[in-house]
Amino acid sequence: MNHSKAKVLIVEDDAIEAMGMEAVLTLVDAEVVGVAARVRDALLLAEKTRPDVVIFDVRLAGRRDGIEGALILHKRMGLPVVFVTAQSDTATIARASEAEPVAFLPKPVPAGELVEAVEQAVATHREV
Repeated sequence: MNHSKAKVLIVEDDAIEAMGMEAVLTLVDAEVVGVAARVRDALLLAEKTRPDVVIFDVRLAGRRDGIEGALILHKRMGLPVVFVTAQSDTATIARASEAEPVAFLPKPVPAGELVEAVEQAVATHREV
């Protein structure tokens, strides 16, 4: 990563998947400011920690899915989003595109693609 640490919020309800992403990001010197399993918790964490980028799983436990959460954060805070999902049907991708995601990564998330997507999101967000 570059000059200052990228602050990343992970929203993923699969604990093993979340730990894997956190480990990869920590290795490249990103700061994982929180991990949330539900949209409600993600919104609170984002307000509190002001991340540079949010990684959202599309399918989450609870009432709202990751796309809805990403749309809320994108509108409220202008945060760049990286989606991770096992769902890649056209309807899901079309709905997710409303949040203007930097990337749409498959699960399990390839480490190199995750790092690249976060770096791209941070670079884009910091230019604004």
